[in-house]
Amino acid sequence: MAVWTFRARGRDAASAAAMWPAAHLLIAVTGHLASPLIALGAAWAALFARRAPRWGMHGAGAALLLGLGADWMDGTAPGWAAAARWALLMGVGPALAGIGSRMGRGASTGNDRPQPAPAAPREGAATDSETVDTAIGIVLRATDAHEAALWRAEGEQEDRSASLMARVAAPDVPAPASPVALAGHPFAWAIDERLPQRIERGKRDLPSPWAAEMLLVPVETEQGGMVLSLAYPGMVPPGAEAAAVRGGQHLATVLGLLRGRSSIHRAEAGMRAMADAVRVLPGELEMGKFAGELCAVVRQGTGAAGAAVMMVTDDSGRGKVLHASGDPMPMAAEAFGEGESRVALAVKHGVDLAYADLKRERDRLPLLAPGEKWERAPRSAVVLPLMVDGRAIGAVAAWHPEPGRFGEREREILHSLCSIAPLPMRSARRFEALDHRASTDPLTDLPNRSAFDQRLTALSGYFDRYARPFSLIAIDVDFFKKFNDTWGHEAGDRVLRHVADLLKATVRDVDLPARLGGEEFVVLLPETTLRQATEAAERIRRSLESRSVNWNGRPLSVTASLGVACVPDCTAVPADALALADAALYRAKELGRNRVAAAPRAEKEAGTRG
Repeated sequence: MAVWTFRARGRDAASAAAMWPAAHLLIAVTGHLASPLIALGAAWAALFARRAPRWGMHGAGAALLLGLGADWMDGTAPGWAAAARWALLMGVGPALAGIGSRMGRGASTGNDRPQPAPAAPREGAATDSETVDTAIGIVLRATDAHEAALWRAEGEQEDRSASLMARVAAPDVPAPASPVALAGHPFAWAIDERLPQRIERGKRDLPSPWAAEMLLVPVETEQGGMVLSLAYPGMVPPGAEAAAVRGGQHLATVLGLLRGRSSIHRAEAGMRAMADAVRVLPGELEMGKFAGELCAVVRQGTGAAGAAVMMVTDDSGRGKVLHASGDPMPMAAEAFGEGESRVALAVKHGVDLAYADLKRERDRLPLLAPGEKWERAPRSAVVLPLMVDGRAIGAVAAWHPEPGRFGEREREILHSLCSIAPLPMRSARRFEALDHRASTDPLTDLPNRSAFDQRLTALSGYFDRYARPFSLIAIDVDFFKKFNDTWGHEAGDRVLRHVADLLKATVRDVDLPARLGGEEFVVLLPETTLRQATEAAERIRRSLESRSVNWNGRPLSVTASLGVACVPDCTAVPADALALADAALYRAKELGRNRVAAAPRAEKEAGTRG
């Protein structure tokens, strides 16, 4: 019975004291102080001193007197040697317990309860999670519990749940499931009524299923409903309930201080973000880099887990995602049409949109663009349009996987950043448009001769340094003058756009199709040998031959002659590659047009007909 009491009551001081009658009875019936089991007294004294350090010597002294008194009452006066041995054993027990406690401090002992671990040396202040864990550990030891956990309530009404925020427990204690629905749950009473509870295992399992009894204490903070749960394998020890209430108040104070520190840090981050935005954004003229910098300052200033910058592409409200960063990150978020996403709504109406919890929204619109996919869907989000002269030219979105993360301060910072960003964004768009016009053929929307020369120079330098091959395909439309003379220049322009469209659809993403002028085109193919380039040229030739141009209801047949050259297969001098491709093209024309010819290899003369 004594052993059962010791185990059932959680091995506390009271249960250790309850083992004394059994130990004393065994000693008495086997010879009193002359018993061979007299060492049980020392073992009990050590156990009691271990469980109740403040009362260890008092308990040993009481046991000493009880042992001597029992011998006198039995009519057998103990000898001086037996009495001295008994007194020595009663003193040795607490002494051994004290030595063991000092040696085992900070480590796990036979008690199975976690002891305070030595602090790891680190610079600066502890993180919020470390501070909360330390506070919960103090409550755990003060209440003599085997597990202490802090839970936070989320959601509203029937959708409410509680998620595990922090936990400290003895070794090998299984963690409780999280989150848990609050409907009918013991946590709901503690949170709603703000009253501590003591619950016992019955027909329904406790929040910690292994526990026999638990204490639930509300923790009142500005962050919403929280509850502290303390679990015991046996009965709750005396005094633990009052200590648990004080522990809940202690935790509320710690969380309030952490919230204040976090507010200060966010304010400092907001000021740094504003300074970075004023310093960096006006000078960034490349749209992609501008969007990346804006995402960075938005995340820095608001504490958002992720952010994205969108650009409006036409007057109907369509747009595209320029840049997105953070964790979680959306996948396949590229473009949106009018009203197709929350960003599209903000752009269309020119209004700010804020969502404390996207799960509670009735509509299921995507945040950025149709088809977006998330590993962890955002719970809270803010979307602000970037306005210039009363029109949205873009938008900024910020999100977080936790609900309610964008308060008034965060929205003010985002407003300030979005008041800085529109004019630099418009400048970057204009610069991008000018750069596009300077490097693009206006009729076919292909890169022009200037863009081709820049790319050829870059590939030539790459070849000189790394000896990596590249090829050129020169293309000339057959009998192009006939289209202009017979059907007019508009028909000729239509033929050129047809050839450009087929080139875009046929070549690889890494290849560069360009219009050199008139009816002459060229394709630059990096990392491509002469044989591979010749096969690519033949695919282009067949594609042109198989597709006619519809002009005023008449099909116009279009063919082309193509010449191929490769560095280093045909020449080791990159500057000669275009001239070699042109020479091969004219040889294809001489051979009858609508064919492919390759420049001769550098080692031996060789021609290839498609």
